[in-house]
Amino acid sequence: MKRTLLRLAIIAGAVLIMSSSSCLEIDHSEPEIPLITIGTYILNSGNFGSNDANLIAYNPYNKELNYNIFERSNGGKKLGDTAQDMIAFGSKIYIAVYNSGLIFVTDLEGKVIKEIKTKAQGSSANLSPRYFTTWENCVYVTFYEGYAGKIDTTSLTVSALAKVGDNPEQIKIAGEKLYVANSGGMNYPNYGKTLSVLNPVTMDVMSEVTVADNPIYLEADSKGFLYVVSMGNYNDVPSCLQIVNTNNESVQKLELEGITPSFIAKGPGNALYLVSSSYDANWNLIADYYIFDTSKKEIYGKLIQDGTRIENPYSLSADTLLTLIYIGTSDYTTNGQMYVIDAFGHMYHAFDTGGLNPITACPVTAGGPKDN
Repeated sequence: MKRTLLRLAIIAGAVLIMSSSSCLEIDHSEPEIPLITIGTYILNSGNFGSNDANLIAYNPYNKELNYNIFERSNGGKKLGDTAQDMIAFGSKIYIAVYNSGLIFVTDLEGKVIKEIKTKAQGSSANLSPRYFTTWENCVYVTFYEGYAGKIDTTSLTVSALAKVGDNPEQIKIAGEKLYVANSGGMNYPNYGKTLSVLNPVTMDVMSEVTVADNPIYLEADSKGFLYVVSMGNYNDVPSCLQIVNTNNESVQKLELEGITPSFIAKGPGNALYLVSSSYDANWNLIADYYIFDTSKKEIYGKLIQDGTRIENPYSLSADTLLTLIYIGTSDYTTNGQMYVIDAFGHMYHAFDTGGLNPITACPVTAGGPKDN
């Protein structure tokens, strides 16, 4: 099998060498290794119940694609039923496969190191993992049955499990506290309205924050603010973007004229990328893409500047080191498309993802501090 990400690391290293070749003064001290992107994985969720989730590797430098990386790295083993999220942390990758009830831990080439299956006390059923985040030397995960878990990255076990609200979705660290979006997604029409606030060290639930109906997506900035997209009830309660001040847990609902937030992703600096999507009277999906300035708390402008139209958005991800934005699209029946937008708002690349429902793009980095 081609060593995809290792080859990307060589390319990225060559780029760094060329960029520094004009320096005249030579420093013989041990240099600090800069953090660089060595490649990106695209995770296809697949159809619920179909065991057709898959993973592809994308080289953002030469635009090379390698399909079915997980199967090729693991002797034909399937990724499973309904992949939900993935995150790269140190020398490992964590993949949540929701309906299979497991978390794969792999090396950077996608070869499985361990499978993590988690059960709640008194239950024989595996919990269903949803979303990840990281803080210090730990990975955190939500489980749809109403739990947040802490993964020890040395033992590769869920070392602590906390009861949160119903059907939690995204999870993020902000202001050194752990926030969990309790969607209540299975309780229609009585969706959840809270974020659970946890101590990330002890996993104790410290408080709850009340937000708008059906909170799902979370992002944090560097100034102690948490951004929350609540999806409403998909009828007469629209989605909205809110800001939580993590110092006092106050919540501000933003009035964004003509914008119906659906996905958000943190960009470099003060940039927050935002997808607005809604249906017209004939049930045609209308989508647009924006940059939100977190310092001014307002829309900065359109994300796409070259006239490219992207329909049926399904996911939004960002590589903040390369300033690339990944927009996955889906019609739920044919292979998804991934659109890569550069820092100038121009189309950089578009490609077939090789599977249904591309749910995230996960940049893999090298350099910086070493993991355990």
